[in-house]
Amino acid sequence: MRDKRTVLFPSLLFVVLFILITVTGFLQIKIIQKNLQELLKSQGEILFKHLKREIDINLEYLSLLDKSPSIITPNFLNIMVYDEAIVEDLYNLLSDTRNLELGKIPLEDLLILDDKGKVLARKGTLKIPASYIRPLVSKKQETFVKMPSKQENSLVMGLRIGDRIVFFSLDDAELEAFRKKSIVKEILDSEGKRFDISGINIYGPKGEPYLTTGEKRGNVYVLSRLLDSKFLPKYRMEILLSRVVADDIFRRMTVNFVFVLVFLLFSGALSTYAIFLMNRKHDEKVKEMEREIELKDRLVSLGRLASGMAHEIRNPLNAISISVQRLKREFVPEEGKRDEYNAFIDIVRGELRRVDRIVEEFLLSTKSRVPFARENLYAIADDVVTLIREKALLKGIDIVNHIDRDAHVECQKERLKQAFYNIVLNGIEAIGNNGVVEISSVMTRESIDISVKDTGPGIKEGDLRTIFEYYFTTKDKGMGLGLPISYMIVKDHGGDIKVLSEKGKGTKFVISLPLNQTKNARSAVPDVP
Repeated sequence: MRDKRTVLFPSLLFVVLFILITVTGFLQIKIIQKNLQELLKSQGEILFKHLKREIDINLEYLSLLDKSPSIITPNFLNIMVYDEAIVEDLYNLLSDTRNLELGKIPLEDLLILDDKGKVLARKGTLKIPASYIRPLVSKKQETFVKMPSKQENSLVMGLRIGDRIVFFSLDDAELEAFRKKSIVKEILDSEGKRFDISGINIYGPKGEPYLTTGEKRGNVYVLSRLLDSKFLPKYRMEILLSRVVADDIFRRMTVNFVFVLVFLLFSGALSTYAIFLMNRKHDEKVKEMEREIELKDRLVSLGRLASGMAHEIRNPLNAISISVQRLKREFVPEEGKRDEYNAFIDIVRGELRRVDRIVEEFLLSTKSRVPFARENLYAIADDVVTLIREKALLKGIDIVNHIDRDAHVECQKERLKQAFYNIVLNGIEAIGNNGVVEISSVMTRESIDISVKDTGPGIKEGDLRTIFEYYFTTKDKGMGLGLPISYMIVKDHGGDIKVLSEKGKGTKFVISLPLNQTKNARSAVPDVP
């Protein structure tokens, strides 16, 4: 019960603290969001007043200019420039008269002719004398302009556009409306770029679009107000301000707050999980050490047993071998059984050689007290390649020695050569036919890693932990001695062997050897007397 209370009190305290931080944080986020909204609104109000003032001032100058042409106007208020822009806009608008609806053209009087002067379409009551049309039909002129006069106060203009001729007239009211629209457009374009406004829209008294500038973006704050201008009565202006910066600030603050919450929420769990992982890693390491100690104890026991029995076995083996040779040489059976006799003798001699080789391997694996000497690692591997290359070539297998030619280690040369031979041979037998066994090295400050990689079928995951045990083999004719002996030799050198294998992608043995031997690095396996 006491333990439960000990755990429950800090847990409840953490929950209360977490709830308070969460509520306070969300309230603070709402306040920041509102402040950003107010900031955008305030910015929009300032820009709206500025644009309205600029529009009123320039349109006031335009009205004064009609009354007194000599008045000094603002720098960008050049009537000639705006008149040219008006004509250019009308030219671009009328350039495709085939698909253009006459009702959408902002002109009261419009006449469209073909290239021979025949009327194709008409809007309003515009009548054009033949003398105005002939220069355009004959292609002597591309444009025709008749300035306002006392008799006719309208500006008449004719344009040859492709295979058509377009005439239109503008009275003072229309021209002033076009000038007014061009001036307002110039103000919106100039001030919009100056203050980096996403877009500015002006709508007429009935809500119809009057002017639109900038891009229509989705992430914008829209401020819409009546212009309340005597020059544009009942017109409405809409200012679009980008929300990117404000949203970015809000997003960052939200993300940071959520991150803090997540950190607080999972810190305890992560700490517990980290302790669990460390404990499991420690347990796995302990189990691995126990397996290695168990395996080493078994290898030591078997090594002692082998070293004790090896001499006892070799003596009778020699006697049997001599006797078999003498039997074959001096005791010849009857003529009909001679071939069978010789076959049996050869079988006995072959099995004797096999037993002798097994004994020799056991003896070699136990000679841990052989003196260490500094040897060239490339030369050791090259000797192994030379010994086993012929067998590999018969199976279409190539052995490649990529060990650094300058790599030297303190080792027992013949024993280390035996370890390499067993591992390379294991790779050849695993491949079967047609493949590669590659021997390479990587030097570190205090050790060297020798990799023996084959292109065989790989080792099953369940067999990886037992491949170094005596008599474990997956081959039909294998004895299960090569890898355990190699393991013992490498351990006697203060090194280690790791196996990396993936089904269908081959196997790699990594042998780590210290560059310099110490007394503590050597195994204490007794030698054969």
